[in-house]
Amino acid sequence: MPENVRAFQVVPPNQHIRFGPFEVDSRAGELRKHGIRIKLGQQTFQILFMLLKQPGEVVMREEIRNKLWPHDTVVEFDHSINAAIQKLRDALGESADKPRYIETLPRRGYRFIGTVEAAPAEPASEPALSDPATPELASEPAAPLRWSPLVRTLAVALLGVLAVAGWLGYRATRAPARNWTLSLGAVGQAIVSPDGSAVIYPTSRGVILRRLDSLAEIPVYANNNQIVDIPGWSPDSSQILFGTFAGLFRVPLPNGPPAIVWPHMPITRGYSWGPGGSIISSTLGKPEGGELYLVSAQGGNPTRLEVPGLSGGRFHYPEFLPDGNNILFAWQGSADDEGGLYLATLRNGKLIRGPLLLRKNMTAGHYTPSAGGRLLYVQNDKLYAQKLNIRRGTLEGEPERVVDGVYSVRGLCRASFSVSRNGILVWTAGRAALARLTWFDRSGRAIGAAGPPCDPDTVRLSPDQKHVVLKTADLVDYSIVEPGQSGHVALRGLTRAPLWMPDSAHILYTRKDGNSYRVLERAAEGGAEKELARLPTVNTLRDLSPDGKVLLYRAGPMLYSVRLDGSPEIAKPRMIAETVQGRFSPDGRWIVYSAITPGSREQVYVQPFASGGLRQQLTSTGGESPVWRGDGKEIVFRHGTTIYSIPVEAKGNTFHAGPPEALFKVRATAGIVLDSEPLAVTRDGSNILFAQGVEQPDPQLTYVMTAWDTALRQ
Repeated sequence: MPENVRAFQVVPPNQHIRFGPFEVDSRAGELRKHGIRIKLGQQTFQILFMLLKQPGEVVMREEIRNKLWPHDTVVEFDHSINAAIQKLRDALGESADKPRYIETLPRRGYRFIGTVEAAPAEPASEPALSDPATPELASEPAAPLRWSPLVRTLAVALLGVLAVAGWLGYRATRAPARNWTLSLGAVGQAIVSPDGSAVIYPTSRGVILRRLDSLAEIPVYANNNQIVDIPGWSPDSSQILFGTFAGLFRVPLPNGPPAIVWPHMPITRGYSWGPGGSIISSTLGKPEGGELYLVSAQGGNPTRLEVPGLSGGRFHYPEFLPDGNNILFAWQGSADDEGGLYLATLRNGKLIRGPLLLRKNMTAGHYTPSAGGRLLYVQNDKLYAQKLNIRRGTLEGEPERVVDGVYSVRGLCRASFSVSRNGILVWTAGRAALARLTWFDRSGRAIGAAGPPCDPDTVRLSPDQKHVVLKTADLVDYSIVEPGQSGHVALRGLTRAPLWMPDSAHILYTRKDGNSYRVLERAAEGGAEKELARLPTVNTLRDLSPDGKVLLYRAGPMLYSVRLDGSPEIAKPRMIAETVQGRFSPDGRWIVYSAITPGSREQVYVQPFASGGLRQQLTSTGGESPVWRGDGKEIVFRHGTTIYSIPVEAKGNTFHAGPPEALFKVRATAGIVLDSEPLAVTRDGSNILFAQGVEQPDPQLTYVMTAWDTALRQ
């Protein structure tokens, strides 16, 4: 934790308790949601209050019985308790199988699992926190709120809330700013609002809003459609913007109705809402590179933004500057060793100046008008700030180091920090999310490593198991390594990952040629090229049939196959499935892949290749990056941070699969995306190769610095 985290005394609340969007007034005996009273029976309220007095601890059913029905009250206790708990769940909008606040411990009791916020204390003359008085029950002496270990771990965060609240007061009164560094906890990538009052961050539950003067997490959007990319803010901090597989949405805060901005938006690498009402977005829609689009925040048809001089690469994390006329973005050409940060000027939806290269950098930067206007960027895990002269389109002076140890995902050109207009800086501690090829046995014991630090995008084991193709840490070259060695041989000039030919001595790759792509073969160490086919378009080569005559490849969101017959004509590929992955079975009769169905997570499927027929779903709880074991007896895949195995048996046109079995845990980096191939397995399944992420701080905390600009040279 940074050394200048401040310490404050925490005073327990004496009347109100808050959690999520709810507030309990113990004196009035009321539950409110966003200030609106929710009707609860007295016994139901008593149970809620008992749980809140002991957050994180079990309240036994016998305790509830003795509290609500003392002495010799005649009542069917079990039924009454169950009914009261169900009424409480209904009021809180949850269910027993998916609890957010109240966990059931069968036959024992209940536990409050939400985050409790200590509300501002009442004047000293008021009575301390006590049980709400009821006509039926005798009053009990006042009792202090019991703090569970979970709540105690939130104390530092609460102190941070008090400090930020104090900072906001300083800003409001224009008093000299105090620069505090405070922890928000392990919330992941948090994006601070332009006015510096709140952050948003994506979770498995959806998009979460958190005010910087509060501990409460406010769900803004449930994860009915999977959240893709990092959410953003409206210029006035009153709405948020986020993408899902259903499209780009905006939501008024705190809980307005979602409005669709761009239905079925392509996969993006960032978007930004400008002061003039336009949104700029970077898409990955074309195989040969990405594009920038402008779309109105009110919806409408997106228009492509022409950027002269930049082609054959990808744009990343564009953002409007506060003037609404200038944009900042990162761009990396497919053959460049390093990306760059660019500035350009817009007028009426067209570029009238630029793009102007500000500096070379591996990840995108962000601009703030603080300290006279600064560009912030991460280099070598350190966050720097440098003056940006917008009128001249140049950086001035020397860069100044602001923070050491900032997490980044170089394969996505993303550094995990954000900055407000008024001096609030938010970042996630860590370092670049690189990986190392690591061999595991089936118990998960690491037994060896291979090659240099790498990007987890591609891991391809040769058929003879003697070499591996990977993408090195510079994110440009693909290289060949030996399984137990640290050296590597670069395959320069290849912009897409090559495939191994069945002989393990030759590789297959593509090269753009006019309006088509040549599929080429050559010896792995170099030499003469042989053209095997021409494709109309291609993103990624996926796999070769065992005889080397049929190619699987991805173009856009589809998987295709094509015969490698050497024809000079552009091939007419066959569409296999709507997926970005695909692997042949060892006999070439089946294809395994993972795919996303509407409203669902990614699952593993298998389908016949040549004979046709329906696909068969092999998982129900999720699965990515499946690979087929060389002897055909097993499919290995990853889900989250766990490696799984599925025993399979294929005979003729019949296919049988057993249930998935968890093997072991790995460190999976954020650089692993939908079409990544971070996994390989030996022919007999005894060893598994995975691009394991470098270790990060544990826990990986997100921090707030309240006045970072005060430490800079002015």
